[in-house]
Amino acid sequence: MTQKNKIFSITLLLLILGSVACRKSGGGGDPTPIDPTKSMTGNLLIVSVDGKTNINSIPLRFAGANATVTKVEVEKGKTLKLDTTNFIVENNALKLTKFDLSKEDAAVSNKVILTFDLSASSSSPITKYTDTAEIYVGKYSNISTNILETFKKFTTLETDNLSETTDTAHPIKNLTFDFTKMTNATTNSSFLLLENTKEGDAGMLVNGARFVTNLNKSITAQKTLFDTYFTDVKVNGFNTNDSESIANFQIDFSGKKSYLYYYEGEPNYHLIFFLKQGKWDNNLGK
Repeated sequence: MTQKNKIFSITLLLLILGSVACRKSGGGGDPTPIDPTKSMTGNLLIVSVDGKTNINSIPLRFAGANATVTKVEVEKGKTLKLDTTNFIVENNALKLTKFDLSKEDAAVSNKVILTFDLSASSSSPITKYTDTAEIYVGKYSNISTNILETFKKFTTLETDNLSETTDTAHPIKNLTFDFTKMTNATTNSSFLLLENTKEGDAGMLVNGARFVTNLNKSITAQKTLFDTYFTDVKVNGFNTNDSESIANFQIDFSGKKSYLYYYEGEPNYHLIFFLKQGKWDNNLGK
């Protein structure tokens, strides 16, 4: 072997040994596959009352992978019109896009199962290429409308002992409230207004404390009217204005856990009752 060939052989051997050493030290070879573990915080997507605007997004990411929604399954029996074009995963968040849920029921929990196609986000391969997630989609319920429409269905109101016991000249039969005529002070207002439908008597005293008791008795007796949205409704206390012909009763209530029930605006709601004649009395019955 010539001197030149010896030098070439030695150089080649060194290159081969160097390559083997690099592999043993981890400097080469195929990268380690990544398990695209799903990380999701929360599972509820909310849209506005008109059904056309996102209120939130769901934090969502897959380790080492990008995700695209390729299948949308809406809970059986629900009419929610959503498909793969309405969901997007970007900036580690799941969002609704290009949707119109204006005709869908408000305050309803709609279960949706999403299927994702996954692709590696780096040179490292991933161990699986599909995954699923169960979420819920709902839109804000207009609480003012719901409360108003519920009270407008009232058929009776307990009226026993509402007047002063010594007020025999002005019996309480002169006090009648027709709940079908209840209105909002303004659109989406937290104040519901109702006027006594009879003229009554200028000297009539209406026992406000007893009115609260009787109103709650009526709510309990007609509980089925509230069952769609509420688990509990109660009127707590009242106050009057200077003329004492107007009484303000505060409503406390709890929304059903099976419904997505949201407040837009002031969460405290009030029943405002007007007397055509007579006045509310803060002291009777105390």
